[in-house]
Amino acid sequence: MTQEINLEQYDAFIESVDWLAETDLPVAITLEESLEPSEGRDAVIFPPTFAVSKGSPYPYQIDVLDKNLTAQAAAQVKLEANNCLIDSVGSQANRMEAKFKENPLAALVPQITVKLNDEVKANLLDIGHRIADGAVRFSGLRETVTAAIKALRDQANAAPLAKLAPTSLLLGFWDSRPDTTMYKFGRMLSSTIRATNVEIVKRSAQYNPTFDPTALGLAEELPEGETDVPDSSGKAADGKDPLSKLGLRAAPAVNTHGGVRVYGQIVRRTQINLVRLRALAVTKDGKIDVGETLKLRRYLLGLALVAARAQTSYDLREGCLLRRQGEQAQLVYTNRSSQPLAFDVRDAFGYAKKAAEMFGVVGPQEVVFDARAAKQGVEEAKKTKKK
Repeated sequence: MTQEINLEQYDAFIESVDWLAETDLPVAITLEESLEPSEGRDAVIFPPTFAVSKGSPYPYQIDVLDKNLTAQAAAQVKLEANNCLIDSVGSQANRMEAKFKENPLAALVPQITVKLNDEVKANLLDIGHRIADGAVRFSGLRETVTAAIKALRDQANAAPLAKLAPTSLLLGFWDSRPDTTMYKFGRMLSSTIRATNVEIVKRSAQYNPTFDPTALGLAEELPEGETDVPDSSGKAADGKDPLSKLGLRAAPAVNTHGGVRVYGQIVRRTQINLVRLRALAVTKDGKIDVGETLKLRRYLLGLALVAARAQTSYDLREGCLLRRQGEQAQLVYTNRSSQPLAFDVRDAFGYAKKAAEMFGVVGPQEVVFDARAAKQGVEEAKKTKKK
């Protein structure tokens, strides 16, 4: 039996076009998910790594909140000694957006492909700066994109951009390149994963080649007086040694970063900004079209609800597979307490599908990247820099 979808269930939160009426409306829908390593609570996980200055003890983003507390001691008294980034807002946005390439979610948004040649193509949902990316700006979409962004910026009309790239409205964009609109639109949907009270773990490894270099007639490649058992310093360690580059020499890795042990909590926090959603409208001749505006907001809310639940597993990177333990969704108000909100991924998809049908989703299209225009743009940028 097909479940009946109530398309009007969220209308009271999103249909207002009167700022005074918004005083009593919720400002956000939030989702908080408690996570743990798939191998168990005590397992080590690997956060993302970032470029660090020379001499930094680890490449993780860990903010120390109380240097006098150890992670384990802080967890026992329910305080935070530190906070570790497990997945950034940008990374989570990319993961959520990419889900809309998969069926059946693919039918909810336009599928636009930017083609460099017959072998190299990119789906707009994979492009880093979304609708404002250079890959789009130097394609056949340039004029259409510019017109859509100007309609949003100058006429408060979000319909053209929602028809073209709705996830750019959900997850934000900044059209900041030369000769563009210079318009920035912030995220309506944001999500991060953080862990509290973590302790750095070290790891060591040893690679031994299949054949001894001396047996291969390469003994002269070894530094004078050194056997094929180098320490963790010198040419072998930094990869400059020819034998190491080719995998023909033993290579130790001692006391390198080996992830973190979490004594506190791992939490994913997601927010759908309803204030930003209610700021979007469909306008005609300078006036808000109330009926079309409601269709637009239902559509974008449906996409946001789906995106918030779209990650059925949190396989973030090698050594960081997380499972969900519990969750809580809420409607958040400015002037009164938050209220529980029940929705699951099936309900969200049903709502989004029906809203998309009402709003109208354009079919797949392929546009060509103009390499000549890109080269010309580079040359013009060089001239501007010289001035």
